[in-house]
Amino acid sequence: MLSESEKQVLGVFGKFQLIRKDELRRVLTESGVDEGIVTVNKLSGMGYLKFIEAVGSPCYTITQEGIRVLKT
Repeated sequence: MLSESEKQVLGVFGKFQLIRKDELRRVLTESGVDEGIVTVNKLSGMGYLKFIEAVGSPCYTITQEGIRVLKT
């Protein structure tokens, strides 16, 4: 079962699908998610998010598994 902050982070990715790392930090701060990047790393380890390089920028994206968890 996901914590409230993990659900909030997945909710951000439900809106954006792909987001640059610097934008992600800003959005998480504005959303009031404590320890947002720590939560992102945890979700990445669970296979729900993936770190990628898109056009030379570090980005995160939600995986198919992350989308399934978000919908439940």
